Amino acid sequence: LDTLEKWVTEIFSEIPNNGLPKPSFGHLTQPFDTPEFHKLYRVVPIRKVHSLSITWALPPQEQYYRVKPLHYISWLVGHEGKGSVLSFLRKKFWALALYGGNGETGFEQNSTYSIFSISVTLTDEGYKHFYEVAHVVFQYVKMLQKRGPDKRQVIWEEIQKIEANEFHYQEQ
Repeated sequence: LDTLEKWVTEIFSEIPNNGLPKPSFGHLTQPFDTPEFHKLYRVVPIRKVHSLSITWALPPQEQYYRVKPLHYISWLVGHEGKGSVLSFLRKKFWALALYGGNGETGFEQNSTYSIFSISVTLTDEGYKHFYEVAHVVFQYVKMLQKRGPDKRQVIWEEIQKIEANEFHYQEQ
């Protein structure tokens, strides 16, 4: 850790600090509150892959950077085991994969908003039933909202262990 700190200091010490505060865009109260963002858009794919992406614009989450609530929700949504959204959709032969998350980049997470998306890779049959697929996703999110995080301590600890292992055993 001392070596890393030394390297960072050497590399970045030449960059001047202008002393300015980071810009805030808090005055833009609801940047996505227009009719264009409350619609279903169908896009013809280049490859024969069907996917359904549902995106929410949320209040800024940067104040929660230590606990990462969107990361936690990503784990819940992306779970693939028994009782998961993906497991249900696979049983109906509607989906091949599901990803939920937030890239934590400047575009997806900043002082104005945070973006959270759930993308489902659909089978041909799932494409025919994409309204039902969307309904399942919305029902799952609604269930998470009702149950809240209080009974999820075990999951949180599991996430911490997995991420610690990934960090400690990553390739050099």
